[in-house]
Amino acid sequence: MKKIGYRLAAAAVATVLLLSSSGCRVGKEVVTISRGMSDDEVFSIGGKVCSLPVMKLLLMNNMNLHGESYGIDLLQNEDLKVQKKFEQYVKKITMDEVTQIYCMAALADEQGLTLTDEEKELTQWAGEDCFKSLSDEEVTYLAITQEDLEDIYEKYALADKLYRSLVMDVNEEVSDDEARIMEVRRIFTSDESQAKKAKEELDQGTEFSTAAANYNEADEISMKLQRGVLPEEAEDIVFSMENGETSDLIRTDQGCYIFYCDNKFNEVETQIHKQDIVEERKQEAFRSVYDPFVETVDSKLNEGIWTGISIREMEKYPFADFEVIYEKYMGNEG
Repeated sequence: MKKIGYRLAAAAVATVLLLSSSGCRVGKEVVTISRGMSDDEVFSIGGKVCSLPVMKLLLMNNMNLHGESYGIDLLQNEDLKVQKKFEQYVKKITMDEVTQIYCMAALADEQGLTLTDEEKELTQWAGEDCFKSLSDEEVTYLAITQEDLEDIYEKYALADKLYRSLVMDVNEEVSDDEARIMEVRRIFTSDESQAKKAKEELDQGTEFSTAAANYNEADEISMKLQRGVLPEEAEDIVFSMENGETSDLIRTDQGCYIFYCDNKFNEVETQIHKQDIVEERKQEAFRSVYDPFVETVDSKLNEGIWTGISIREMEKYPFADFEVIYEKYMGNEG
């Protein structure tokens, strides 16, 4: 759901093949293993229970969304290790996202936040639409009801509403200078004597890239630079430079720098960075309330049910429209 600011990003295929299951977590807290839950309950958070049919639907959805990456069909891959890693990946990203949704729904309850009648009606329509989009075979396999779907859409909508409420007071004004992206070339060396030699050559007319090729210890010479990356003493100098200007030798605790300014203000990149800064502010506002709540919320995992779920048995079912349906009904909310 693109509107939910905390949404987990899909990983590239290389990451898919390297990830392994690291256990179920709600935020920083490992979910407590419990044998006292029923056979159709996967986990509970703050008294809110995720049923097996709902979890299987979301696993199926994510499996089909991520089944093909960069032209590789991971579901049909003959390498058993690849199949196992992919299954671990799908289960992990699904559990991570769903536990966060349930935790946010519990937090919304604590804060007295609820959906309006209009919003509830939209989640009911979403649930009805989703149920109708499932084949008879999928409904039978999942053992899911329309009410189950209405309930999970309501939880996603409530989590979305909670997020918006927690970030509504975030200042979205960002100045050009705060977000400014520069294009520079640099020479960095931990050896001051080498830095002095580089500066002497530059003063004698050596082209900057030529000198950098001889003295730079950093991985790259050219870089796009934003505030907060360099040591403060270097940043103050660099962000006062003009196009075509070469800095003096700058000494820091990390080593010595010399910079050449190619473009003191990349307008396109700066506008993009403004959006990133606003998003960072929103994340900070969200986490400042969410993280402390996570530390105290009660949580249980039905380990036997969770470990027994295999996405391999879901391969013949094509459902992957959970997010599309959410956006159809809730995409304009907020």
